Amino acid sequence: MTIFSGNLLSAQSSAGGLMSATKDIPLEVYVMLVLILFELIIIVFLANSLLMALGYQKKVQKAPDRKAPTFFQRINRTVALEDEALLDLKHDYDGISELDNKTPQWWTYAFYFTILFGVVYLYRMFGNESLPSQLVELKMENQEAEILKASYLSLSASNVDENSVSLLGQDDVMKGAMTFKTNCVACHGEQGEGNIVGPNLTDAYWIHKGGIKDIFTTIKYGYPEKGMKSWKDDFSPLQIAQLASFVKSLQGSNPPNAKDPQGELYSEVPSTTTLTDTLK
Repeated sequence: MTIFSGNLLSAQSSAGGLMSATKDIPLEVYVMLVLILFELIIIVFLANSLLMALGYQKKVQKAPDRKAPTFFQRINRTVALEDEALLDLKHDYDGISELDNKTPQWWTYAFYFTILFGVVYLYRMFGNESLPSQLVELKMENQEAEILKASYLSLSASNVDENSVSLLGQDDVMKGAMTFKTNCVACHGEQGEGNIVGPNLTDAYWIHKGGIKDIFTTIKYGYPEKGMKSWKDDFSPLQIAQLASFVKSLQGSNPPNAKDPQGELYSEVPSTTTLTDTLK
């Protein structure tokens, strides 16, 4: 009993010493142990991830190299040549295979846009009629063409000279008559019969020829030494052409009190002469 009691007391004393030693360990030691355990877990996780990444890279390196799709391939949704077999519909025509390619998105959107445009266009054309029809456009174009034509003719008439002048129409002749009545009556009479100053303009005799170009030249440059002034600074080329056409229209009018002929007989038709053989 004594021995047993001694052993029991010895065990109790050692257990008590162990508990007291455990109580003597600082709290920081436990914190450090927890942190070390946490770090070990992180290291194991990172090592596992690194091994997995290395294994993936090896697999990628073993795979054949593939070129990145070009911009044209992306917008048209085409596949690489090595993948065309996956799209083969097994429809061969003279060695040409039919592929089940996808329709490009831009083409689809463009098709939808044409449908929308057609609906809006038809509504504006035939619904609220805010757009002109082809017949209305034709009428508008014809009106614009007439305006351009009149402008061109007016410019062409203003560019006339003694080399390009020709007889004008009745409207221009009437305008020439007004110009004559305002500026020429004092020297040539109201009907072109002539007076003491100017010659008779109604007969076939002319001092400086009687063609339309000759009359235009006479009016434009004049003959100051004979009392005929130059009118180029007073009249536009068109007005001179109108006045010349009016003077030309007076031929053969035979007004009363006509002045005697002056100058030489003028004929529009050139004279023809008969050639004779001098050897006969």
